[in-house]
Amino acid sequence: MRAVRITAPNEATVLERPDPPAGPGEVLIRIERAGLCGTDVALFRGTMPYLADGRTTLPLQPGHEWAGRVVAVGDGVSLVGPGDLVTGDTFIGCGACARCAAGHHHRCPDHLELGVLGQLDGALAELLVLPERAVHRLPPGVDADLGAMVEPASCSLRGIRLTETGPGDRVLVWGAGTLGMFAALFAADAGAEVAVAARRESDRDFVTGFDLETRDPATLGDERFDVIIEATGSAEVTRRLLDNATVGVRIALLGVPDGDVGLPSGRLIALDAAVHAVLGGSAEIDEAARRFALMGDRIRRLIGTVITLEEVPRVLAEGLPRASSGGPKTQIRL
Repeated sequence: MRAVRITAPNEATVLERPDPPAGPGEVLIRIERAGLCGTDVALFRGTMPYLADGRTTLPLQPGHEWAGRVVAVGDGVSLVGPGDLVTGDTFIGCGACARCAAGHHHRCPDHLELGVLGQLDGALAELLVLPERAVHRLPPGVDADLGAMVEPASCSLRGIRLTETGPGDRVLVWGAGTLGMFAALFAADAGAEVAVAARRESDRDFVTGFDLETRDPATLGDERFDVIIEATGSAEVTRRLLDNATVGVRIALLGVPDGDVGLPSGRLIALDAAVHAVLGGSAEIDEAARRFALMGDRIRRLIGTVITLEEVPRVLAEGLPRASSGGPKTQIRL
């Protein structure tokens, strides 16, 4: 099979690797669509925090946003079968500890992360093997293009749920990228009043096409919001989150900065703020997919660039593209 391999910081290639078999309890999937995100770029550049603290190493095969068809299953697999269109969880727990038993496998001390942590080969390849417990069948109305965005959507949905966003809330979403757009759409569907802060005018124009308000960060002023979603990973943005916070603000951190940005604990206490750091959205995968079945046309507009597997090393080196009038998501068609 063809697969992308990050061999060293700022070095990636597409090479031939052996086709993986489906062992007992495992599912073999042929990838149809995969997504690129900031985590993949950070792994390529060598700036991803897991590399800095030694939790993961290069070389590795990246990719954790994907959809594909089951082609074979190992002994004991009963929930999916050949021909099923599926996506999967990024987080693979040990399956035996108390946290895994409680459905918190993303907190398992021995968990792996697909294409990110534990040298678990990711989805930027023609074939992928996963344990059955990590595979989710996609509902009718959700094709591979949409299915490959379920994983980031699940993270944004978890952030909206953790902040208990609902009617009457004023929500500020920082960033018009994939995570920010999903957070804004889910917050609006929850009945909140939503504004998206984005520096580029073209990004703000894109957001308004979804009937969402926008703000230019340079002119945001002293507006106050009940819920603030950080979806940029920018240290500068993270440090100014409280500038527009009400007392009792609920904050969700979706973006991943390169390092510690130093949140002001004194101001957090003075505002009686609640801060939720979102590692992943494992528990929301199926719900995100169900929402996609109802929101498909709106969600599909987030796909702005589609490339081939052979183009991935170039795109990782140049940075994720954002067309002036297109959506933020870059996908790979296999």
